[in-house]
Amino acid sequence: MRLILVSFFVFISSVSISCECVTLSPISKELSNNYDVVFCGIVDSVGLCGEEGTAIAYFTITELYKGNVQKQVKINFDCNTECMMSFATDDNWIIYAKYSKFDFLNISICDHNRKKFNAGEEDIYLIVSKRTFEKELDFLKTNLTVLETVESTVVNNTVTDIGRHNEQPSSWGKIVLLLISVLAMAIVYFVTRKKK
Repeated sequence: MRLILVSFFVFISSVSISCECVTLSPISKELSNNYDVVFCGIVDSVGLCGEEGTAIAYFTITELYKGNVQKQVKINFDCNTECMMSFATDDNWIIYAKYSKFDFLNISICDHNRKKFNAGEEDIYLIVSKRTFEKELDFLKTNLTVLETVESTVVNNTVTDIGRHNEQPSSWGKIVLLLISVLAMAIVYFVTRKKK
């Protein structure tokens, strides 16, 4: 029985970690034409994963390089497959987004999107991009220029605010929740095993 459980967890772990993306070339002016909106921004909050397997990350744009969007923007991303993305409040990202419908921006883990890592953390995007986060920002400023964001919509003399919404736990919070659930499953297994 133990062998079956261990095999099951190993299989699930290997399946959940295997996201296959086409190898990307470093971003260039030509490749940036594949995206509708390009910006650098801070994550305000992250919505819960919906039934369709997508969630929304709410960003405040610090610099806009391409597109016509407001300073606060929402981005749809995969949150339920092996290619899911993970965002945490106050993360700094360079986002390369595409419209799937009017005013419906999507991103993918297989695109050029990248997170700025804190000092001491390994920049996993450096391998593909061939540039540090700062050098990529310089490249975008030089080749795409910095644009102004669109003014927020005013409704009845109030500004519509995306603001903070339901937030997902941070990366460490997700790991803690995963460990707690594995521990709970082990306890249930041993309790039911003793009763038989």
